Amino acid sequence: MAAMNNVSDLKPFKSMWKVRVKIIRLWKQYSTASGETIEMVFVDFRGDKIHGTVKKDEVGQFVHVLQQGQTKVLFLLKFFLFY
Repeated sequence: MAAMNNVSDLKPFKSMWKVRVKIIRLWKQYSTASGETIEMVFVDFRGDKIHGTVKKDEVGQFVHVLQQGQTKVLFLLKFFLFY
């Protein structure tokens, strides 16, 4: 099993991450360009925060398992850096 990473460790050049985070903010968003998405703000145990998105094609799979205030271990296959 992969070691746990911190939010501050995340880099876009690596393709597999395992992070334990709390969902501190969660909302659904709709736009004509991207459809319905689930938007979240996560925080790790060190207090580092990061934004995450569930794309429209996967909303149905995750809408009932993600709740604000929950702590989750996430396995991330891709990480994109936006400025």
